[in-house]
Amino acid sequence: MNIFSKVLLNASFYLAMVCLILPQTLQAGEQKWIAKADLAVMDGKYGEAEQYFAEALKADPESPRILRGLAETKIALKKYQEAKLLIDKILAMSPSNGRDVLVFFKGESQGLEAELVDELVTPPPRTNDNMRNYLDTKGNDPIPHYRLFFKKKGKMELVPQKAVRIKYQGVPRRVYEHIEELNREVNRHLIAAQGSQKPAEMVALKGGCFRMGSAEGMPVEQPVHEVCLSPFKIDKFEVTQAEFQSIMGLDNPSHYSGADLPVDSATWFEAERYCKKLGKRLPTEAEWEFAARGGTTTTFYWGNTVKGKEANFCDKNCVMNTRVESIEDGYAGTAPPGKFPANPHGLYDMAGNLAEWTNDWMDENYYRNSPKDNPPGSHPATAKVVRGGSWESTAGFLRSSNRAAYWPKMRNNAIGFRCVSSS
Repeated sequence: MNIFSKVLLNASFYLAMVCLILPQTLQAGEQKWIAKADLAVMDGKYGEAEQYFAEALKADPESPRILRGLAETKIALKKYQEAKLLIDKILAMSPSNGRDVLVFFKGESQGLEAELVDELVTPPPRTNDNMRNYLDTKGNDPIPHYRLFFKKKGKMELVPQKAVRIKYQGVPRRVYEHIEELNREVNRHLIAAQGSQKPAEMVALKGGCFRMGSAEGMPVEQPVHEVCLSPFKIDKFEVTQAEFQSIMGLDNPSHYSGADLPVDSATWFEAERYCKKLGKRLPTEAEWEFAARGGTTTTFYWGNTVKGKEANFCDKNCVMNTRVESIEDGYAGTAPPGKFPANPHGLYDMAGNLAEWTNDWMDENYYRNSPKDNPPGSHPATAKVVRGGSWESTAGFLRSSNRAAYWPKMRNNAIGFRCVSSS
């Protein structure tokens, strides 16, 4: 579904709900402008919708509903930079469960914190005689109520909807996730507007022999064996989204979007195609480990322990349940390449940030019969080797010898890549 269809779909939904929700949650002026804006969107009159949403925003500058509508309208008008400012404002708000509200009774400027338990409750009318339901219906219609749990009182109450105005706190989780998708959409267009990128910087490695694998690692990392490689060049940094889009167009699959962030979620085939378009290729597994070690024989290329400032892995800010609460590396997700110290070869993020695709198919027993000189990898199998650990990894996955494997068509926001060249 393209962005124009999304805008129309959202407008249809909100217009259908306007009579049920807006009168109780928004001021009269806001209701008027939002209703006009939604109608304009449905008619394809995005310029008018932009003006109406802007008027509504004057009345409530912090409303996620209005900010979202204006952002979607600006996207439809291809005003991506203006949309970005609105989206960033929403993403700066806290996501909520969608039930936390402030309740404003008529004549009161101070809202009461509450949880909205039921949006529509219609208690039966109070009568002394059941026959009145048939003989005297005037003023006897059910009155819609909210069922609210007032946090300070610690008490559940039914409150007539006409007696209060409710204002949602934070951004409902479902809406927040939609805004994150809009953010990725806008960022792709802003990155594309930057145009072509200068060629990626590469580091020339002389090749040579090294001990590949680890006697203390997992069985797939054994046995330790000698490998000798011919000279090759390797990208100094992980491929960024700006670099990726300059070659692949708007097909940027990244979850963590930003021109200077590494491209994530690319399949192995997309990574290979990108490298080939530049006259490069993905590194063999042996080339990758040789480059990562930088001549070291320690567990990590900086030593045998992790203190938290060497690489981007799952620290206290990480959303995964594997996070290390005692360490903070400064990033909850991916970091711009080069924010952590380089290895002895002058290569960045060879441990952490994003794990990286290699050219090899995974064979758990390959080390037992791997050729010594320039091992090309095993025969085709079902999964491609991934190296390096990532922002969602524990420290153990940052080891230079660590091996993992993923289906080549898989998209994973913890996997990126870099390219190599034989010349």
